Amino acid sequence: MNIRYRDCKKQETELYDEIWQLSEELDRLDKEGKDTTDTIQRFGEVMEEFLLFRQQGGKDSLVKVKP
Repeated sequence: MNIRYRDCKKQETELYDEIWQLSEELDRLDKEGKDTTDTIQRFGEVMEEFLLFRQQGGKDSLVKVKP
């Protein structure tokens, strides 16, 4: 297996995991009636990073979006 492919799959898996974790955190905070503003902002940043990853075909390193 190609090293670059493994790196891309690893990065993709990490992004999926982070999206899942943030989704779970949002759900938990919402159910507890707590402020979700920071989590929503982080969720948006990770989704933007994921979209960039997908647009680039997972081939190039991502450009991190900073607020």
